[in-house]
This record gives sequence, structure tokens and C-alpha cells, in this order.
Amino acid sequence: MNDRYDLSLDSYISVDQSRNVRARDVEVLLEHLYHDASLLSEDEIPRLAAALRVSSPKQLDFPSIHALTMKRLISVIPTKYSPGFLPDDPEEALELATEYELPLMRKALYYHFVTSPSSYFDAISYHTQSLGDSPPLSEADSDTVKHEAANQPRRPLSQTDAKLCAQLMERIIEHFTPILFTPATTPHMACTNVFADTWMSLVIQPAIEDNGVYKPLETLERIKSIDWADAGLCAACVKEKNEEWTQEQQHIWNTMDTWLGLETGQMIPVSM
Repeated sequence: MNDRYDLSLDSYISVDQSRNVRARDVEVLLEHLYHDASLLSEDEIPRLAAALRVSSPKQLDFPSIHALTMKRLISVIPTKYSPGFLPDDPEEALELATEYELPLMRKALYYHFVTSPSSYFDAISYHTQSLGDSPPLSEADSDTVKHEAANQPRRPLSQTDAKLCAQLMERIIEHFTPILFTPATTPHMACTNVFADTWMSLVIQPAIEDNGVYKPLETLERIKSIDWADAGLCAACVKEKNEEWTQEQQHIWNTMDTWLGLETGQMIPVSM
């Protein structure tokens, strides 16, 4: 099929079931073709995902629409870490990002999964009993996983993605633990003493209560939000430490490329 295919009201299309075309995806495509909802201004990940699937060569094959949708999807993916970036169906979004090689989107989603509430991460851990090599699931085991996943609030990730999430969490904790549990220092002894006296109550204890050890970007942002001047730091040290903590956020976000084995091609600041 090509982009000039006649989709007038008196025509119909018979689609081979093996193409796995979804009715809702076709609706999104038709809404674009009939100018009811142009993909050029679309910013909802699920609708862009639907258009990308249905316009792909594996399904209805609309090359120009597929290219347009891909361009639009890339434009709405944040190039900096943004806590507000969370598709309605993050698992589906991750599958999409993997299939179409969108590393920035994958990184944002992996970080989301790692920093999600523990009840969700339990579903990830379900597939990662060991970080070592494990044999592929048999067909019977795979069916069991699917059956048990149906009773979970969210469908579990693939074994590969779950293992990547577990490895990412391990790397984050390994890197961030000494930063979190070591009081900051400054060139001024008086300010260093302030950190020594307050670090446990203002930084460590809240982080423990919030599982902040594996949420480094959020934890560093919270540390920056503390009124350190009120705690006794001089203005110069407050400015210096806030800059250092922002640089550390940037370093962690960029280093995640290496930890995840992704090539985003972008070493850019985080955006909190």
C-alpha cells in the first residue's frame, strides 16, 4: 500500500490478520488522513505510537506518514531528564522506543522504571532473580509468566529490559551511595562544620525515608532546595554547592548512557 491509496467512503480495505493491525491504530491514521487530528501537532505518545505502528512497512505501509510520525515522536521526547515525561503506557512506549531505536526515550523510561514505587519494581524483580546469564524461557514457562502477569497491576517488562533496569539500579546505588552518605565539604571550615552537623537530619534521613539512594536526580534536587543559608552556610558556599550538585545530576544522567549501553549521541544537562 502507498500514501496515494484511495480511502474514499465507498471503498474498503481487507487487511491480512498476520499484520496484527489494531482497529484503534487505524482510527488514528484515518483521523490524520481526513484532517480531523493532524499528526503534525500531536504530542500524545500513545497516538503517535499507534500511527507509527499502522503506517510501518509491517502493517499498512504509508512511508511518508511513517516518516512524519517518527519525526514528530522524536520532537516530543525530552532531550533532558524531565520528571513530567511519562507516557500513559510506559511499557508500550519502551517497546516502541526499542523497536525504532530511540535511545533517549529508552533512557528516560528505564530511569522511570527504576525510580517507580517499590510495588511496581517488584514486578521488574520478578524477572531478575539473578543478574547472571540465564537460559531463555521455555514456551510453557513463557505462558506461565503471561498468565501471572495478567493478575499484576502492570504488565511486566521483558527479561532483557527488566535485567537492564536491575543493572541500572545497581550502578546508580553504587555510584550515588558515597555521595549521599558523605557530608559535603567546602573551602570554609565553618561551612563544612554546618554540613557535618546537619547532613544526617537534612539529607540522609529524608533520603532513607524516600528511597532516595536510587533516585539520585530527585534527591540531588531536594538537597539543592534546602535552605542552606538558614542552616548557616555563607552565600558563596551555597552557590558553589548548588552548582556542584547540578553538575552531578548532569554527570549521572549522561553516564547512564554507558551504564545502559545506549548511544544517545547527546551529553546534555538534566532539566528538573
